[in-house]
Amino acid sequence: MLWAHSVLDAGLGVSTVLISVQVIVFPALVWAFGGSRPGWLFIGCVPIMIIGMLLTGGVFGADETAANPTRGAIFGVLSGVLYGVYIFGIHHSRKVAGDFIVAPVQVGTIAAGVMTAVAGLTLGGLDFDLGWDGWGWMIALAVCGQALSWVLLSISSPLVPVPTTAALMLLQPLSAVVLGSLIAGERLQTAQWIGAVLVALIVWVVGGGPEALTRRRRR
Repeated sequence: MLWAHSVLDAGLGVSTVLISVQVIVFPALVWAFGGSRPGWLFIGCVPIMIIGMLLTGGVFGADETAANPTRGAIFGVLSGVLYGVYIFGIHHSRKVAGDFIVAPVQVGTIAAGVMTAVAGLTLGGLDFDLGWDGWGWMIALAVCGQALSWVLLSISSPLVPVPTTAALMLLQPLSAVVLGSLIAGERLQTAQWIGAVLVALIVWVVGGGPEALTRRRRR
């Protein structure tokens, strides 16, 4: 719900980049509770990640069409912290019980439905009169953007190093920035585009891009 309000306040691309604070929260929780310390490369890249997210969030100039960029930035960061906790929960469940692939996503999805229903009835905002077109998009969002994507994350989480998993998740906000500009008509400032490029560079570095490039040259 925080992220949905962030989208309305700050815009699609910016809110999705700000939620990327999860890439810091997730490894930090694994380090604190799982004893797996991220590599020095990742730790050194964290400040650059933060700078990239701040630039993209509009610290030095925001999208002029944004309704409330400051409030949207706050909601976006808070939702990113909670997402990091959720991802850590999936990761830890797979570590404790390797067969728990779908169960964590199922529990999380049910809990999300209950929580939003309670909030909707309490605060208002529930609307089931969406039409066939609206329901089609909602179902596609639920299946592809929520259930399937998190099941895939649950499968891959134990197979990929924690810093790499965290960095690769930044591909989501970067693609949202591009789509928001091309499809939603959002007009990001120069500093925001610099931040997005900076985040993409960190994804490439932490994800093993330089090492892969070196191996390819040796071949």
